[in-house]
Amino acid sequence: MKYFTSLFFFLCAVLSFTCKEKPAEQTPAPPGTQTAPPASAPFVPFIPPADSSISPQRMKAWSGCNPLLDSLTFRYADSFKTEDPTAFMRYQEDFIAAQNKICVRAGLPGGYQEYKWILQHMGIEKNRAVLQSANAQTF
Repeated sequence: MKYFTSLFFFLCAVLSFTCKEKPAEQTPAPPGTQTAPPASAPFVPFIPPADSSISPQRMKAWSGCNPLLDSLTFRYADSFKTEDPTAFMRYQEDFIAAQNKICVRAGLPGGYQEYKWILQHMGIEKNRAVLQSANAQTF
């Protein structure tokens, strides 16, 4: 019995060393192909529309970044409880940059400023149809 147990472990060890996959060779990308992920849209200062209307694309982008901004607030909640003013300012700058990044990647090139503008103007009567089409509600 001892012989079979030893033989079994020996075979497992040999097979585990010989059956390992070889790492895939790195082949260079053909010229003209993109290897880096596509860059997100650049941040542009937000200029509100003169008629205060919200487009369906903006409303869709707003609803896409809303849950991400909520989760960002929860993640940074403990960071703002620091007594160190330098650390507090650094966390605040990081938080603002993250807010803008989330909004721009969701499709709001004006960043968090555009997000807030939509939030403030979604209750206007002329924006009700866009609001209803996006299944959003105001309170």
